[in-house]
Amino acid sequence: MAKHFSTVANIKNQTVGKTLDEVDPKLRWEILMYMLHLADISNPAKGSPMFQLWTDRCLDEFFAQGDNERKLGLPISPNCDRNETKKPESQIGFINFVVKPAYEVLADIIPMVGENILPIIENNLMYWEDQKGRE
Repeated sequence: MAKHFSTVANIKNQTVGKTLDEVDPKLRWEILMYMLHLADISNPAKGSPMFQLWTDRCLDEFFAQGDNERKLGLPISPNCDRNETKKPESQIGFINFVVKPAYEVLADIIPMVGENILPIIENNLMYWEDQKGRE
């Protein structure tokens, strides 16, 4: 995730207003690598119940990391403190600031992503907003 935001900006700047066919062939490799990165952060782009299962799996991993950090006396990384992290809020932020903007860039290049994936992300965002309201 260290390079996420710069990668999104780089792909966006180089592809703005272009379809995949119009993109410089040398850039297509970077787009492929970008798509692999999106696959890595794709749990909010999955339908129900998969997005919920993957959210739990990811948070379990984060919490285990936070537990280890606590044991070692280190500062606990964001979203890794099982005592402080609220699942809906963590997912709302992840979707709004990381996942959705990244998939929107891909949708500009490949319109079917906008037609098929962005609505799933929006539905999952609404789910987490509803869950936040129930806490």
